[in-house]
Amino acid sequence: MILMDKDYSISLIERLSQAPGPSGFEDEVRSIIRKEMEGLGCTIEEDNIGNLVCTFRGEPDGKTILFAAHMDEVGFMVSDILETGYLRLINLGGWSTLTLPSSPVEVINSRGEKHYGVIGQISPHFIKKGTPVTVPELSDLFVDIGAASAEEVKDVFGIRIGDIAVPVAPFKYVPETDRIFSKAFDDRIGCAVLIETAKRFSKGKNTCIFAFTTQEEVGERGSSVLKNYVHPDYSVIVEGAPADDMPSGPAHPLTCQGKGAHIRLFDPTHIAGREIIDKLRRIASRDGIVIQEAIRTGGGTDAVTMSRAGRGSKAIVTGVATRYAHSHNSSISLFDYSELIRLLSGFAAY
Repeated sequence: MILMDKDYSISLIERLSQAPGPSGFEDEVRSIIRKEMEGLGCTIEEDNIGNLVCTFRGEPDGKTILFAAHMDEVGFMVSDILETGYLRLINLGGWSTLTLPSSPVEVINSRGEKHYGVIGQISPHFIKKGTPVTVPELSDLFVDIGAASAEEVKDVFGIRIGDIAVPVAPFKYVPETDRIFSKAFDDRIGCAVLIETAKRFSKGKNTCIFAFTTQEEVGERGSSVLKNYVHPDYSVIVEGAPADDMPSGPAHPLTCQGKGAHIRLFDPTHIAGREIIDKLRRIASRDGIVIQEAIRTGGGTDAVTMSRAGRGSKAIVTGVATRYAHSHNSSISLFDYSELIRLLSGFAAY
């Protein structure tokens, strides 16, 4: 594995993944990224929807290459405050409610104050024997922040309808295997990859744009704005790619932790172009980079919008294999992370 500085990489991944930033509320994440990108020789712009666009300008006859990762994570918004002091939530992005009961969250009010809470449901002691076990609806669940009334929620905790809630999960680096556990690797790990790729970047013929987009988890809204004014020849989307290498997964998993950089050839919203696939394969072969190619039968990314930028952009999805995506906890391998940085660095200079 080749990392610029392993301690730096781990610190960067921790700061990005632990920062709160559900769709539409990416401010804290954007602030971290802006500080990391300053001083690298790129122009830094923020548009009206919150996309952060960092451009290394190349020669007039060069190609324009976009590297994009989204800043937002799946989270929640407070939709109701019950008279008993419990909170109801709506989802910001896709959740499996099987993962939610008894999970901790942080509710963040409009002043930026963070309050701990637990997602609750009725105790099994009060469920009638023989009642079928069902998957809970989000509307059946609630958050207990330790308030006894709606007045306490508003007056003591300063929480109102429309405030956000994010998962609470520990950050843990496993030195024995170079694995990391944290929340929000979809897509903070992609943001970290872009930052480290930008720090390796040397200006050349090509114009390279590193874009950190908003609101991907609720319908690629940030990239839908970005495509109106950024018209790249090539678009490389960087994701926390859901891994399926686990006992409950398929017999022949396509995205495995520790098996190298993820390259997605197809998902229901986007088909990668042959030219860009071949370029990445040649770079991997030339530089001895380990890659794994995947066909996805579900999901979608910012590739669906960026491929439609201008007269069309040749786009592909890459990523770091991420176990347990769209839940409180997820894990990645630093080997995969490092291989993807090497692959994208090679593409930027290709």
